[in-house]
Amino acid sequence: MRHSLKYRVAIATALVVTFIILARALFAQFYAYQGLKALRQAQQETLVKLIAEQLDEKFETRAIALRRLAHQLAPMLGQPPADMRRFAAQAVSMPEIFNAVFLALPNGDMVFSTAVPIGQRIHLADRDYFREIVNGSEFAVSDLLRGRMSDSPGAVLAVPLRGPDGKLLAVVGGALNFSESNFLGRLAHSRIGLTGSYCLVSSGTNPRYAMHPDPAKVMAPAKALGEACGLETPPSQWEIVNPTQPIVARYLLESNGWEVVSVLPAKEAFAPLMEARRKTIMAAGMSLLLAALLMWLVIRRMLAPLELLHRVVGEVPKDPAALDALAALPTGRNDEIGELATTFGAVMHQLSEREAALSAAKDRAAESEKRIEAIANHVPDFVSFIDMGERYVFVNEAYAQRFGLPVRQIVGLTVRELWGTPAYVASKPYLEQAYLGASVTFSLEGKDGAECMEVTYQPAWNDDRDTVQGLYMFARNVTSERQKMRSLEAQTLTDHLTGLLNRKGFDRRMADAMARAGANHASAALLLVDVDDFKTINDTFGHAVGDHLLAAFGERLSACVRTGDAVARIGGDEFGIVLDDALNIATLERIAQAIVHAARQAHFIEGHTIVATASVGMAIHYPDDGQTVNELFMRADMALYEAKRSGKARYTPPPASSSRT
Repeated sequence: MRHSLKYRVAIATALVVTFIILARALFAQFYAYQGLKALRQAQQETLVKLIAEQLDEKFETRAIALRRLAHQLAPMLGQPPADMRRFAAQAVSMPEIFNAVFLALPNGDMVFSTAVPIGQRIHLADRDYFREIVNGSEFAVSDLLRGRMSDSPGAVLAVPLRGPDGKLLAVVGGALNFSESNFLGRLAHSRIGLTGSYCLVSSGTNPRYAMHPDPAKVMAPAKALGEACGLETPPSQWEIVNPTQPIVARYLLESNGWEVVSVLPAKEAFAPLMEARRKTIMAAGMSLLLAALLMWLVIRRMLAPLELLHRVVGEVPKDPAALDALAALPTGRNDEIGELATTFGAVMHQLSEREAALSAAKDRAAESEKRIEAIANHVPDFVSFIDMGERYVFVNEAYAQRFGLPVRQIVGLTVRELWGTPAYVASKPYLEQAYLGASVTFSLEGKDGAECMEVTYQPAWNDDRDTVQGLYMFARNVTSERQKMRSLEAQTLTDHLTGLLNRKGFDRRMADAMARAGANHASAALLLVDVDDFKTINDTFGHAVGDHLLAAFGERLSACVRTGDAVARIGGDEFGIVLDDALNIATLERIAQAIVHAARQAHFIEGHTIVATASVGMAIHYPDDGQTVNELFMRADMALYEAKRSGKARYTPPPASSSRT
């Protein structure tokens, strides 16, 4: 779908304005959220602290009332329980202060309770608050408990009744039933705002709800830390945009350690912010629509000359003879549009002049192409060009002579059809790299190394150099050069005495074996073989005999291993064997045993009969065990040293790899 420039400019401007408005709104939202949250939190903390102080004051007032009742009951000790019960019921305002009061002896027997019929026996010695008073406390508040008679949640406040000598005569207590009317019951029905609420959590190792807006949750277990009256919500990833966390404040009562918790749901706490956001979004949307309309009108007026230029350019034919239509261009404007119109007119006038030049250039290019083709045909190397389908578009005469076909028969063939499947498969990865835009050079060897070609692929780019249109292929025969190079390399890697690999050749074969093992997830093995007491043989029979012995020993080593395994002389009388492929320990031990047995066979050199034993150390490189060449060599060397130390003429089984231990 095509849209006009003014339409796109208006949309882009509206989007920029929208982005700025949204960025400012989010910035303001963040600080408004933080400020409102801090304000609500401070209000909640102040309120819950005030409630807690009032509750502490209520508890203290009831403690004073109990002490006064104890003082009044002191002269009545010994009177009938019914009289004391009647007096206590009149002396204490119930249920405003307590729901019930009682008096119990120091042994725990209850004398009377305003909530228990006379004559019913209740024993309080097991109550925590009772034990605190017996142990000398002047005031005790029980943990949250369930009444024995009422089966309702509540708490008990207790004070001692002492004689003139300070001896404990009785315990006076008052019960608060949370399910009945008292100051705690009123708190349970209080609200913070419209939807907020309070709860009271008991202390101790088993905290529970002493008060909760939902009566069914009273006495239910609560959290010792971080309690939110069970109204916790999981945090939102967009908390600032859509708050879900309630405002929670907590305060501990000094009288009994219980915790007052106030909770204000996030919906009510942040309602002013949400309402302000809604109105802001509505105002921003209306402003944005109005701004977009005004911007469209302004841009339409400003771009009217540009539309004229666009219309004229569309009407001008490609034929330079139709240049009269350029007279309508707005070239008289003193701005960018006038400059563009003037430039376009000049370009169109130059077009006719350049067409003639282009035609002449085409003729010259055709002549140049013929010259380049002639040059390519006189080059001894193979020069060709293939398209994106791997088909030949051009080949020089050297190509035709190489394959014994006329040039016209090669053009149109694919690389696979001309070179054959084996050579094509070998060169396929390099073709893929070149088609991706990389210049690559590689060697392509024939069967048994009879012919070696050095091939280069270079991508042919289009004029913008963003698309590969084909490949230039250059190849030359380097068979003789490679043969000379291999001959020289073999001389540098061969030991002159034994004809085996020397230390340099051994290092190269060891590194190649480790690389192949890593690439194929296979194992490789290293055997280090040392002729025992070779110095003594050298000193006894002379260096010439020692050299013959080493050469003969090297032949025996080669006979003990498989074809293709590398045998090298890496030191004076020390040899190394590199074994590819996945070898198990049993196979290695058979090879090592064969080497030890072959070494024991007598050598007949220059009229001397010499028996020279050998010791063998072994190490295995397992797939993915992370061993380096040096680490593998060290392990084999340690195994060889162990064989020497254990008596020579033997082998030491390969030590376990670090990844296999």
